Amino acid sequence: MGVLANLKRIYYTDYEQQYQKLVEQLSYTINTTFESIIQTLNKNVSLRDNLLASVRDITFAVDATGTPTSPAAFSIDNSNSLDGTMVIRATSSAKTVVYPTGGIFISYLQNGTKVTITNITGLPANVQFTIRIVAFLT
Repeated sequence: MGVLANLKRIYYTDYEQQYQKLVEQLSYTINTTFESIIQTLNKNVSLRDNLLASVRDITFAVDATGTPTSPAAFSIDNSNSLDGTMVIRATSSAKTVVYPTGGIFISYLQNGTKVTITNITGLPANVQFTIRIVAFLT
């Protein structure tokens, strides 16, 4: 992925005399803002710090129907309702490598800051997995 070009700063001396006072007043705000935007967009954006979301790891196994074999729940950062979830990593805890059998989709119930997983598709039965969930908040 490319990197954004360096910022071309605005200098009041680059403008005609009649505009220099106005450009001088605006240039600090414009230069500072664009410097921050370019720095952020050049790989300084993190999932955890920049989205209204909670990122959590949870370990459990499911039965043949996708129901967790033991209670599976996680907390979110506030009691806003969830827009949805996304699994961004799934790692089996088995001694031999076991992979998900399909796309992983989570059904859940939310009660305040507690989210209880009721069903998960895409995981093989009776194999313990650790999944990383992004819970998107409203």
